[in-house]
Amino acid sequence: MLFLKVDTKPDLYMKTNFTSSVQMCSACFCMAILMVANMATAQVSMSKYKTTYAQDFNVLPSSGTAAWEDGTAYMPGWYVQRTIPSSTLTANAGNSNTGGLYSYGSSGAADRALGSISSLKAGEFAYGLLLQNNTGDTIQQLDISFYGEQWRISNSTAGEHQIAFYYAISTDAAAFDLSPGSDKNWTAYPDLNFKGPKFKTTGGALNGNAAENRRLVSASIPVSIPDGAYVMLRWRDADELEADHGLAIDEFSLAWSINSPDVLPVELVEFTAESSGDAVKIAWQTASEEQNDFFLVERGTEESGFKSIGRVQGNGTTSLRNNYTFLDEEPVTGTAYYRLKQVDEDGTYTYSAVVAVTRAPGRNIVKVYPTVTSELLNIAWEGQSQQRLAMVVDAKGRQVLQQALSGNMGRQVVDVSGLQRGIYMLMLLDENGQRITSRFVRE
Repeated sequence: MLFLKVDTKPDLYMKTNFTSSVQMCSACFCMAILMVANMATAQVSMSKYKTTYAQDFNVLPSSGTAAWEDGTAYMPGWYVQRTIPSSTLTANAGNSNTGGLYSYGSSGAADRALGSISSLKAGEFAYGLLLQNNTGDTIQQLDISFYGEQWRISNSTAGEHQIAFYYAISTDAAAFDLSPGSDKNWTAYPDLNFKGPKFKTTGGALNGNAAENRRLVSASIPVSIPDGAYVMLRWRDADELEADHGLAIDEFSLAWSINSPDVLPVELVEFTAESSGDAVKIAWQTASEEQNDFFLVERGTEESGFKSIGRVQGNGTTSLRNNYTFLDEEPVTGTAYYRLKQVDEDGTYTYSAVVAVTRAPGRNIVKVYPTVTSELLNIAWEGQSQQRLAMVVDAKGRQVLQQALSGNMGRQVVDVSGLQRGIYMLMLLDENGQRITSRFVRE
């Protein structure tokens, strides 16, 4: 794919040029063309062994305003561009109808979402995530999911509005034009568009965390991203004919697949990690092993790389099934990633796939059992908050089941007997909109 490129100063992440003005509703707008440069630390790395990435946007401000300049990264890899230059990012609970870039969420709450209201005075908005393929191979598929949230209805005459999704691939990080004023060189992917669920009704603020005001958006995109190349994902909030609703994206997750994934020299049947009281239980099973010396259990977070947290002895050479467990007794709050480093007797090693566990802050403890079931999942929780909604998502990020939780005794049952066999993620939402996830297998 061919893009426009300009020379840039080496000490800048990006350079913004302003080109031809356009006439719209008797007002003049400047088209801001984003030129990304010197991005060595400004993109998300797609590695061979950590094959997932997630962003919950909770680093956005929960009150007041902050500065997010056009063409700069507020979070690693995340950029914004406006058709009318500005630097303001405002925390809001949906009670403002002024055009602008917003950190949406309940007033003062840590749980945030990235959104905007396009308008004549504020212009249009685009948010982008820049990633680089560092797997050593060609990435052939992107599995993308996020929640679209609606935090405001503009007025009763406004119809259905959307945030549209696009992507682009290039061997040059300086080649992407994120400007919302043009879709040139971007590939639209309508399956990942978020359409606001509320329209043509009385205007006002909404709780974007409420189930009726949010939607899970997910799809798998076939791609061809060579090793070392870049891909940028783009969400465009256009200025609609009517006053715009307040729409946002949240709980973004991405997984990538290469064309020749490595496998463990041992035959690994299953590898899971889940919260267990105040700890995280990691379990795996092998069908056979050959010269298997030991396993290292490694843990990583969004802020740090993988580090070994324990060692489990292997069984040498065997054709028998073996079950292993390890207890992480000092788990981190938020999302942690776990993987196995399997070491042979000759010192060579390889890695397993990566699994994720999210633990909510505070004293609330949620248990989901059994983790392998053909019929029922039991949910039990302790703490002040009540769980209100259960959603089941398949391996592709598609929502396949949703159930309201009305029990006040801290227990509930979810029937999963109608699901196909496979691996699923259970997402629980409490009364404050906080989310907890747990992995299970439908056998």
